[in-house]
Amino acid sequence: MPSVSDGLRSSVGLRFWWRTFEGVQDLFAEGHGAEGGADDPLPFKTYRGLPRHVLPEPARRIGDARWSFEAFRAAHPREVPSLDALDQRTLSALLYWTYGVCRIELGPHAVWPYHRTVASARCFHPVELYVWLARPAGDLPAGCYHYDPAHHALTLLRAGGVPDAVRAATGVRADIGLLVASAWFRKTAFRYRDYAYRLCAQEAGMTLGNALLTAAALGLYGRVHQRFGDAVVNRALGLDGREETAFAVIDLTPAEGVASPPCAALQRPFAVAELPTLHPAHVQTNGTPSRAWSGLTTVDLAARLTGPGAPIAPDGFHLPDQAPDADGVLGLAGPEPGPGGVELAAALRARDSGGRMFLPAALPVAFDHVASALRYALEPVASDHTGARCRPLVDAHVLMLGADGASPGLYRLDASSGPPALVRVPGRDWRAVLAMLCDRTPAVNSAKAGALVFLTAHRVAGERWFGARGYRVLHQEAGIVAQRVGVLAAAAGLSVRVTNGYHDGMVRELIGVDAAHVPVFTLVVGRRRPTAQYEPQLTW
Repeated sequence: MPSVSDGLRSSVGLRFWWRTFEGVQDLFAEGHGAEGGADDPLPFKTYRGLPRHVLPEPARRIGDARWSFEAFRAAHPREVPSLDALDQRTLSALLYWTYGVCRIELGPHAVWPYHRTVASARCFHPVELYVWLARPAGDLPAGCYHYDPAHHALTLLRAGGVPDAVRAATGVRADIGLLVASAWFRKTAFRYRDYAYRLCAQEAGMTLGNALLTAAALGLYGRVHQRFGDAVVNRALGLDGREETAFAVIDLTPAEGVASPPCAALQRPFAVAELPTLHPAHVQTNGTPSRAWSGLTTVDLAARLTGPGAPIAPDGFHLPDQAPDADGVLGLAGPEPGPGGVELAAALRARDSGGRMFLPAALPVAFDHVASALRYALEPVASDHTGARCRPLVDAHVLMLGADGASPGLYRLDASSGPPALVRVPGRDWRAVLAMLCDRTPAVNSAKAGALVFLTAHRVAGERWFGARGYRVLHQEAGIVAQRVGVLAAAAGLSVRVTNGYHDGMVRELIGVDAAHVPVFTLVVGRRRPTAQYEPQLTW
């Protein structure tokens, strides 16, 4: 395994890790693009001249938010929902609650008006969502579609079921269909330049996490595939692979098929030429030349693969277990509502980032509410990392600040064996980190938060197993966890703000890890106080 110092000199992936973390101030000093003018990219991708299908009104209740979690299903095996086919109403609910527009901010100060079910830096929403139906969904024919959140409609890109070339390139079964999350870089890179790659990967991960929650609530389960033949998937969707490229594929299966591995018969050589070329036209604005974010393009091209990879050893991504102090363990597996007690659609409607200026209410939050937000954060995910489910490839530490029933201090979220718990990390002075967060991110008053969550990734292990693709894989893994925390916090009446405004070295020193580990997310958890923002929820 390469060392960090060696990798920073020789590895495209690790050099980009350094540039967007240790070297981020120099990166920002190179300049940003202008925002708010007539040349901004459109907030929604819109195709022209292709068949469109308007979806029916999405259901206002879809199921419990916890059905994607192994522990919750095991506790209620007879009530697990199951679905073996999609109709148009189920498809409508799946797409809307995964990445639909749920609120519109109104008023003279509404600079980022369109809010979706997933948080996004400045509401740019660079992720595009595609669905490939393996068979008809009611009257909707099998085929590959792009989801248009602005009109809650599908645009047909390619007719017919999932081709063998796509199955082979991704390693999917595609019994019901596929969801594909792509990154359209320009939508964020016009403003953030090369740093946009980090933001795109984070949001792609949160979108994956939301898709898994939504599919399970409806009775479907998803297997995440992050290693696939990029050229085949991009060609199948009509993507150029530079302005926009596929980031992840979710294989939708019936409930009883969630543990099934990919079909071995599909692991065969394939050719890009098996798929006819698509050149779908869509509306484009913003004339910034893509060379303005050439570093982003370089690392993304270096991350390309030709097909699925071998199973990994996930334990190598995690910190070693620590011996808990009996007086410093906070259990998270307390009493909770039974099935149906945490409605996912209601939680997604309530989910927010605390407003543009997040000043959490000064009153302490109940520890039970924090516990319910964290209880399932590190539950295993079905993915192409291994044949079975495995924990997300990140670790989590929690700085408790203002929660009734929990002493302030740093804790590690332990979910490796037994019920999940927060294990206190003794002897850590966290005051300097808190001051740094308040200074670096003045739009968020972290000092008033109930808790701060730090998600860390082992970038050297990512380089070993995934090469340059490790950058986006590990950010997506952290994004899955972040979305879980945000949605379950919303169900408990709390807001969660994702912030990248922190000094990674100070956070690394606080939690006691070396340079191989990088804090890729900071989540500020607190109770939102009333603001002047007017954000009515969208209803049909």
